[in-house]
Amino acid sequence: MHKIFAFIFFFSIAFKAKAQFKIAGELSLNGKNVAEVTIKLTGDKTNKITQSDTLGRYIFKNLAPGNYTIDFSSIQTGKSKISVLLQADTLIKTTLELVSNNLQEVQVNSRKQLIERKVDRIVYNAENSVAAIGTDALELLTKVPGVRVMNDRISLVGKGAVNVMVNDKLIQLSEDELSNYLKSISSDNVAKVEVITNPPARYDAQGNNGLINIVLKRNNTEGFKGSVNMSYFQATYPTFATGGNLSFKKDKLTLFSNFNIRKGSLVPFEQSDVFYPLQTWNVVNKDRNFRTVPSIQIGVDYQITKKTTAGVSYNGGLTDFHSIENIKTTIFNSAGSIDSFLNSDANAKIKSNFNTVGFYLKHNLDSAGKQLMITGDWFKYTDNRNRFFNNTSYAGNGLYIANSLAEYLSESNQNINLYTLKADVDFPYKAFNIAFGAKISFIQNQSGLAFYKKLDNVYQPDLNQLNQFDYNENTQALYLNLNKKTKKFDFQFGLRGEYTQLNGSSANQNNNSRYFQLFPTGFITYKLSESSLFTASYGRRINRPAYRKLNPFRWYSNQFVYAEGNPFLQPSYSNNIELSHTYKDVFTTTLSFNKITDGYNDVNFVDANSNSQVLKPVNFIKGYSYQMSNSIVLNNLKWLQSINQVDVFYNLSQSNIPQTVRDLSGFGAYFSTSNQFTINKKKTFFTDVNFWYQFPAVDGLNKNRSQYNLDLGLKALLLDKKLQCAINFTDVFKTNKFRYSSLINNILQTYNNYYDNQQLRLSVRYNFGNQKIKQAERKAGNEEERRRSN
Repeated sequence: MHKIFAFIFFFSIAFKAKAQFKIAGELSLNGKNVAEVTIKLTGDKTNKITQSDTLGRYIFKNLAPGNYTIDFSSIQTGKSKISVLLQADTLIKTTLELVSNNLQEVQVNSRKQLIERKVDRIVYNAENSVAAIGTDALELLTKVPGVRVMNDRISLVGKGAVNVMVNDKLIQLSEDELSNYLKSISSDNVAKVEVITNPPARYDAQGNNGLINIVLKRNNTEGFKGSVNMSYFQATYPTFATGGNLSFKKDKLTLFSNFNIRKGSLVPFEQSDVFYPLQTWNVVNKDRNFRTVPSIQIGVDYQITKKTTAGVSYNGGLTDFHSIENIKTTIFNSAGSIDSFLNSDANAKIKSNFNTVGFYLKHNLDSAGKQLMITGDWFKYTDNRNRFFNNTSYAGNGLYIANSLAEYLSESNQNINLYTLKADVDFPYKAFNIAFGAKISFIQNQSGLAFYKKLDNVYQPDLNQLNQFDYNENTQALYLNLNKKTKKFDFQFGLRGEYTQLNGSSANQNNNSRYFQLFPTGFITYKLSESSLFTASYGRRINRPAYRKLNPFRWYSNQFVYAEGNPFLQPSYSNNIELSHTYKDVFTTTLSFNKITDGYNDVNFVDANSNSQVLKPVNFIKGYSYQMSNSIVLNNLKWLQSINQVDVFYNLSQSNIPQTVRDLSGFGAYFSTSNQFTINKKKTFFTDVNFWYQFPAVDGLNKNRSQYNLDLGLKALLLDKKLQCAINFTDVFKTNKFRYSSLINNILQTYNNYYDNQQLRLSVRYNFGNQKIKQAERKAGNEEERRRSN
C-alpha cells in the first residue's frame, strides 16, 4: 500500500511538472474595456508579449507551473505590473489607471517608419510626416511615393487613374466631387495612406491600376472635437472654399459630421490641330466654367454589446455648374493661307446630386480576432445637362457667310440607383489566417437624351436623335484569402470569382451579356535581414467601362464634330506582376510588368473626305508596360523630410483596328522630389518645395510630350498648434501643360491643353475641442460601382 501511495505521489508531481496551463485576462479602464494595451509575460525561461483586443482581452497559452510577472503598458495607462503563481488555468481581471503625463514619451518610443512595405501594399504613415501638418488629404497624397495629383486628378505614376477609398470605402463619384471631399478632410485626421497596386482578393476586381486607401485615425477618447477651415484660391479668377467637421463620443455612442462648400471658376484652355491632306483645322476652345459644390457627411456608430458594433452614415452633395465657351476653328488650305472660319458660342448648365446611405454591423466572434462584418449601401445619382450652342461660318477674309448661322440645344438626364450588400469573415489561427466573403450588387441606370435645332425662334426636336438608354447590371462575387507568416516569409494567396449579368438597350440597339471570371492574387515577402526585404506579387484585374461610355447617343459640338458612346463596349482585363526590394526602409526598387487585353479608349476618328471628327470608345488595345521605380525616403534629420522618386518605363500598345497605327512603343520617365523643411526648434514653421518632371512617353496610341511642375509653400502653427495657416503657390512657371499627338486614318492630330493650374492659395484651419479624438473607421461595399458613374 505504501508503494502505491508513493507511486501516485511521484506521478502527480511529474504530471504537474509537465502540465501546460494558460493565463487569460480582461483589462478595464474607468469601467470600460481597454484595447491596444501591450502585455509582457516573463518567468523562468519564458518571455512572451501580446496586445489586448477590442474587448480588453488577452491570453497566454502553453505555460508551465511557476511564478510569472505580467507587465502592462499603453499610452493611456502608463506602466504597471502584477505577479502570478500559476498552478492551473487562471483568469485575471485587472483595472488600470489613466495616466496622461507620459503621452509624449510613449508616442516617441513607438514611432513607426514613414514608409512601410507590407505583403500586399505600401503604407505611408502620415502620423509621422511633417508634410501632414496643416494641410488636407488631397494635398497629402502628393507626398506619397508613386502617387501623382494633377489638376486634382489622382493617378499612379506610369499606370494612370486609380480608385480612391477612405477606410475601405470608395468616396469617388466624380473627379471634382472626390477632390472636394478630400480637401474637406484635415490631414491631422489621417493615420496612413495605403498604396495597393495589386489589391488582394477581398477587394473588388474592378480597376486595372489598383487602389489608394486613406485610413483615418480611430475615435478612442470621449468628448468632442471639431475644426473649421477656409481657403482662398487665385488662378485666373478667384475661388473660395470653407467647411468644417465635428466628432463626438460618449460611452458607446460616436457621432461625426463633415460639411464643405466650394465656389469659384476656372479658365481651361484647349487647342488642337488636325492635319488633313488638303487642309489644316486649328481649333481653339476658350472656356470659363463656374462651380458651386456643397457636400455633407453625417454618421453614427453604436456599440450594441461588448462584441457587436453597428453604424449608419449618410453622404450627400450636389454640383451646380455652368460654363461660357467660345470655340473658334481656323481652316488653312494646303498653301498655308486661311480658307475659312467656323465660330461656335456655347453655354452649358449641369446640375447633379448624389445621396448615399450605408450601414455596417461588426461582430467579434471571439477574443482571438475572429470577426464578421456586414455592410450595405444604397447610392443614388442624378444628373441633368443642357448645352446651347450655335455655329457660324466666315470666309477667309473674315466676312460672314450668308445663312450660315445655326442654333442648337442638347439635353441629357441620368438617373442611377445602386444597391450593394457585402459580408466579410476573418478567421485568424495560430498557423495561418483565412478570410472569405461574398458580395451582391444591383445597378439601374436610366438616361434620356435629346437634340434640338432652332427654327423660326423655336427649338424643334430632331426625331433621329431622341434616345432613351436603359442599363442594368447585376454582379455576384465570392472570395477566399489565405495568409501565413513565418520568421522570414509572409505568404498571401487569394481567389475571387465574379459573375455578371448586364442588359443595355437604346432606341435601336440592345446588348445582353453574361460572363464569369476568376481573379487570382498572390503575394510573397522574404526578410533577408533587418535591413533587407524582398516582395513579389501577382494579380488579375478587370476594368468595366463607365456607364456613359455605353450610351450610343451623339453629342455634337458643331456640324462636323460629335461624340458618341458604344453599347457593345466590353471590359478590359489586366495581369500585373511586381518584384521589389527595400533597404532599411529608405531605398526601394520595384520592377513591374502589366499586360492589358481588350483595352478600350476614346478614339477621335477623322475623315479626310467629309472633314468629320467622331469621338467614340472602342476595344482595340493590347498593351504591355514594363516599369522600374526607385524611391529614396529621408526622414532621420530633424529639419528635413524628403521623398524622391525616379521611374523609367517602356510601353508597347498594339491596335486591332485599321484606322490607327498598328503598334506604338517608347520609353518614358518620371522624376519627383517632395521636401519639407522645419524652420524652428518648436516645429511650428515649415516650408515646402515640390517638383516633378514628366519626360515624353507613349500612352496607349498617343504620344505625350514632356511637362513639369514646381510648387512652393509655407506653413505656420499658432495658438498651441490649434491654428494652422498656409500659403502655397502651385505651378510656379506655368509649365503643367498637357500636350500629346495621335495618328488616325494616317491623319495627324496634336493637342495642347492647359487647365488653369497656376494658383496662389491661402488657407486657415482652426481645431477645437478634445484633440485626442480621432474619427472612427468606416467600411462599405460599393467600392467599384460608384466610380463607374463618372
